[in-house]
Amino acid sequence: MKRLSDNILLLGNTNFNYYLAGQKEAVIIECGMTAGVSLLAEQWASLPQKPEVKYILAMHSHFDHVCGIAMLKTLFPSALAVGSARTQKILTSDKVKQALKRADDIVTAAYIKNGLLKEKPADLNIELLGIDLCVGDGDSLNLGNDLKIDIFETPGHSPCSISAYFEQDKAMFLSDAAGYRDDSGLMSPVFFQDYELYINSIKRIMDIPTEILGVGHGKVCTGKEVQEYYKDGLLAAQEAFAEIKSKLEKGISEEAVTTELFAKYITGALAYYPEDMMLGSMYQLVKSVKNCLT
Repeated sequence: MKRLSDNILLLGNTNFNYYLAGQKEAVIIECGMTAGVSLLAEQWASLPQKPEVKYILAMHSHFDHVCGIAMLKTLFPSALAVGSARTQKILTSDKVKQALKRADDIVTAAYIKNGLLKEKPADLNIELLGIDLCVGDGDSLNLGNDLKIDIFETPGHSPCSISAYFEQDKAMFLSDAAGYRDDSGLMSPVFFQDYELYINSIKRIMDIPTEILGVGHGKVCTGKEVQEYYKDGLLAAQEAFAEIKSKLEKGISEEAVTTELFAKYITGALAYYPEDMMLGSMYQLVKSVKNCLT
């Protein structure tokens, strides 16, 4: 738990970051997974002054960013779960929600096994996985006292990705829209939907005045670190694209390239995630490059 500004408090454990933004009225930005929200709940209980949480903002529909909605709704029953229209539609599928629960259970078990959770939380209630309020590019969430969160659509990582800007504190919350940097400093490119959209989204948001960069996982960037993160995200994506393109053109199989990417990028906290899902994510990088070549 760390105060980033007068209006923003960082919660979670860096594997899953959550941001409490606002004063009397607030939004929790990022929903994470049950394992992460279990840690957030302990931190919330210790806060001497608690704002009214009006909104829970889901940044995109990937399992490690929506599974926590259920527990957050239990903690904050009057709050509205907010996300893109695409995320809302995805979370209407029972098949998808069952898959999300499976992934959530795997990560929770890994957290318990590795001592990151003291006890097993209640099972994820998939009936609570849903979006109450849809937002898109140009929309805002008002938090009273002239405070608001502005929404930007930032596709490329996923078609449902959004970012949120808190102009009062020059804080940008971009989730996974520009990549994932692990504890070693390795920047993983995550253009799972579309490479060109991903690059364009990074270039768009890097022009917005930002002093605090709130990512979904890992270290929060401040000051000069912000532009360094964006530049590293662009470079990692460009280098990965060139590497994948070269290997495919040499006739190396998609399966072999996917396996190499998995070994390179799925390290640290990502090793707690379901292996099949992460292999699937790495294949999406290969597929995105292929789509640009055809």
